[in-house]
Amino acid sequence: MHPILTQALAAERVREWHDQAARHQLVKQARRARHESTPAAAELPGPRPGSRRPAPRTAVPVTVASRQPAAVASGQPVASDGCPPVGKRAA
Repeated sequence: MHPILTQALAAERVREWHDQAARHQLVKQARRARHESTPAAAELPGPRPGSRRPAPRTAVPVTVASRQPAAVASGQPVASDGCPPVGKRAA
């Protein structure tokens, strides 16, 4: 085999080894980060990392816009029990 071809093949293999080593290093860092983040993630609500189970649904708080009946808020007359008068028509 020609020396230039041998040198090119060796350089290509060295590049592949360097790329493979870099990939392995990234995987190692990702595993280490995931392992170190597990205790903090266990405190958060929702699914755990790597879990296939969906997050539990939480109740959505309902806010009340006004505690007065709609008739009072609109300025209509209201009976003593807080309900609008019955049978009275608007003119």
